[in-house]
Amino acid sequence: MKKGVLILLTFVPIAVGYIINLSILWPAIGLIIFYILPLATSVFWFYLGRLYAGSTWKTIPALLIGNATGVISLLVYLWQYLLETDETMNLALAAASQMFSNSAPIYLLARFAILFESQPNYIGRASMVALNVISFMYMIVIFVLGFIWGKKTKKM
Repeated sequence: MKKGVLILLTFVPIAVGYIINLSILWPAIGLIIFYILPLATSVFWFYLGRLYAGSTWKTIPALLIGNATGVISLLVYLWQYLLETDETMNLALAAASQMFSNSAPIYLLARFAILFESQPNYIGRASMVALNVISFMYMIVIFVLGFIWGKKTKKM
């Protein structure tokens, strides 16, 4: 597959996160999309990792390029939520930076994020930042597993 197409495919989780954010307001179907689309995105991300394994890039550049949209999204998120005050925060950047992590199955990962709060059963800034970081790490693990699988099947 062409390298340009592979790079464009890394934007799929951002588009899925946007669709999930829009559809969550729709009764019934929004809930179905919220549960199904992140799992489908995980399968796609694994598949994309396999495609990157078959590319002509070396391993480290392929992993960095494949996860560049996630890295940039996470860095912008951390910048907006940890380094800016509520008055200086750019809401468009803050919202856009969450789209990549919204494509991960948040309903499975949220339990881990709550562990970062000082009070039990409280969801605050620490748990939201932790959820974005955990979602990003989840997506990297899925991509790397697909990459490894692609390298193994390529050798056989």
